[in-house]
Amino acid sequence: MDIDHIILITDSLGSARRSVDLSVHSGQAHSLAVCSALRSFFCSGSSHRIEFWDCLSNAEWSLYQMVHNDVTNTRVAARLHPATSLDALRSKSVLSCLDAWRTAFNRPTVQGHHFLTLRGKNRKPLQPSYSKSGSWLTYFGQSVTLCARATRAILNHAPIGEYRQRFFPAECTQCPSGHCQVETR
Repeated sequence: MDIDHIILITDSLGSARRSVDLSVHSGQAHSLAVCSALRSFFCSGSSHRIEFWDCLSNAEWSLYQMVHNDVTNTRVAARLHPATSLDALRSKSVLSCLDAWRTAFNRPTVQGHHFLTLRGKNRKPLQPSYSKSGSWLTYFGQSVTLCARATRAILNHAPIGEYRQRFFPAECTQCPSGHCQVETR
């Protein structure tokens, strides 16, 4: 065959780009297979080229609809271990790490006796997390100062009476308002 020009029409340019992306990602094996096949295509002629065309999935173009229907109705049997992609393994590792972190965090010897239990909107204690800025950091916005002050309060290291009583017992520990004996969080 004398094919020197391939046009790929897709409603997902991101997936098309991923198919020729050789960096480490969950579909890397597929990308390697695609690029291996394309290599022989490109090496067989200097004028050979591929174009990616973006076509909205709701476009009423008959050729696109025919291919779309064929692709969406095609079923491919999953291999023996379908959840062994890099993304699946990474996700499993992250969940295992978070579970170990939360289990350790809930032990008083790890958390400490003076740790302030923070509660979410449903009044349940917030658990540590790293995703989406963690379970606590989202409440502080972009303010580094507020985050530092909140961290000191959560850990009971704020320069208040309760802290002074533990570390500087000779200093005044009374609440400035006079409502209580020892200033607390």
